Amino acid sequence: MLMAVSGMVPAGKEELDPALNAIQSLIAVRKRDGWKIALFQNTPAAWHGRPEDSKQLTEELRKALQPQPKA
Repeated sequence: MLMAVSGMVPAGKEELDPALNAIQSLIAVRKRDGWKIALFQNTPAAWHGRPEDSKQLTEELRKALQPQPKA
């Protein structure tokens, strides 16, 4: 099982739109011929009643968008 979060910058914009943040889950199973996706789910990260959690996720995603320094 793999869980991830995602955010999107709408076309023509430069900033993340917090309303588009999502939580993704993927379950993979190994078969004789290799790994196969058994389930993929994309759920809006609405955080109903928890605005601070929504802000925190958006800030984490904004940081991930920043150019990384070269080693």
